[in-house]
Amino acid sequence: MLRIRHISGNFPRLPRLTRLLLIIIIVFICFGLLIHLVEPETFGTVYDGIWWAVVTISTVGYGDFAPSTAVGKAIGIILILSGAGLVSSYFASIAAVAVSSEHLYMEGKKLFTKDRHIIIVGWNERSKEIIREMGILQPHISIVLIDESIQKHPLPKKNVHFIRGKATIDEVLVMSNIKKAEKVLITADLKRDESQADMFSILALLAVKGAKPDIFCLVEILTREQIANAFRAGADGIIETNRFASELMVKSLIDRIVPEFNEEEHVREQDSKIEFKSIPAEHEWQGLTYRELNHILIDEGRLAAGIEREGQRLIKPSLDSRIQEGDSLLIIDNYD
Repeated sequence: MLRIRHISGNFPRLPRLTRLLLIIIIVFICFGLLIHLVEPETFGTVYDGIWWAVVTISTVGYGDFAPSTAVGKAIGIILILSGAGLVSSYFASIAAVAVSSEHLYMEGKKLFTKDRHIIIVGWNERSKEIIREMGILQPHISIVLIDESIQKHPLPKKNVHFIRGKATIDEVLVMSNIKKAEKVLITADLKRDESQADMFSILALLAVKGAKPDIFCLVEILTREQIANAFRAGADGIIETNRFASELMVKSLIDRIVPEFNEEEHVREQDSKIEFKSIPAEHEWQGLTYRELNHILIDEGRLAAGIEREGQRLIKPSLDSRIQEGDSLLIIDNYD
């Protein structure tokens, strides 16, 4: 009696679908055995009885086995009345689980289970562009986006998993599978004051490094005063957005060189007269890295300024990016 109570006490702890499936299997076996005992001539083996029970409960009704006695027919009636409801309930539960899983995914509440992924903290135009370019250069890498400001998944059709919450909270990082992630990018929240945005980025950095000390972490910092704190917190690299933007603006004002792409797919710089042309990648270039290709082109007096892939332009891609079939290159013709 004690052993029976112990088993029955643990049984309800199983997931609902598992419990329901076990009950259905028990019903199949019990009715299959019962009909075999009642009508051994019609149902020669227990397996025949189980087959009849499955076909009857599922309402398929092949007709290859059918009870012929009054007792057998009564068993069939009981099986239909009790078993059909169980099977319907099981499939309804499966549908409910699927819908619930989709809702959790869209609302950023579903655990990420893959590995070797990149985590991006913060949803903004910069992270949107980063995700777009990553999809071009490394389309097979999974990306986990962590943000608390948006209510639903912003890119449900992309290779992106959304988690709603603050990256400073351990539970959120656990949901992002931080232990198996490869890299983390923490972007600055421009909706906050610059100092507050940097403080939040550093707090997120501390939480990330606390969860996985050896992970590569890149942090966007807006104020120069917080750079040292970011390095103390364990940042592997710092992106000084304001500094880079300021230097670009000053250079553009002084030199009056502002590249612009027009509809004819080339760029003209007002004073330097440098012209970018789009040319299809030659067959022998396929598989080369961007670095290797430029070594070849420089010897020919040309320079690749970017890659066009699937209608998207990527200026100055990663040096390790590889040229693929169908790519076009943005070439500077009169490069010296």
